[in-house]
Amino acid sequence: MTTLLMSIIYPLTHLSLALSEWVLIGWAIRLWQQSTSLAMIVLPIVLVSISYDNLILSIGSLIGEGELLKTLSMLRFLLHYLVVPLFIVIGVELAYRAAASWANKIVRVLSWVIALGLAAIDVATHYIGLELVPIEFAGILRYHVANLSGPPIITIVVNLFVLLIGIGIWFRLKWPWLFVGTLVLPYW
Repeated sequence: MTTLLMSIIYPLTHLSLALSEWVLIGWAIRLWQQSTSLAMIVLPIVLVSISYDNLILSIGSLIGEGELLKTLSMLRFLLHYLVVPLFIVIGVELAYRAAASWANKIVRVLSWVIALGLAAIDVATHYIGLELVPIEFAGILRYHVANLSGPPIITIVVNLFVLLIGIGIWFRLKWPWLFVGTLVLPYW
């Protein structure tokens, strides 16, 4: 009974997350259109990536093992490698909006350069030649990296960077949520 229940709940949870994120994508696009900051484009990009990830996880078992799910999963991994470094841009923009003196125009531009550079490195070192194998857990069929070689260094570096910015914002504005979210996210 528990396994059957889990095999229903996990896919439905991922589907409900994807649907909720579609609403947030619409809202984020409106916010971006109203904003004067180019960095606001990062929010809809991140939401599209997360929504796609949840959608594919929710329907993997319906699609079944094979080339279609493998191709859709390859796109999941590509989006991950491209999007995670953009959290550097988000962190710097939040620091700028919190009036951190170091988050000036040069640092804001540099955050884009660093994020795009890290994305290129991640794609070159992890995505090119990526081999995936199917795994099933709690009713979710998904493809997973077959040849993991060490921890995801770029993801760890990005998380540490955003965690430090979160600490700064917490002390400056008494707003702990960036710190808390970054601290909890790896365990989600």
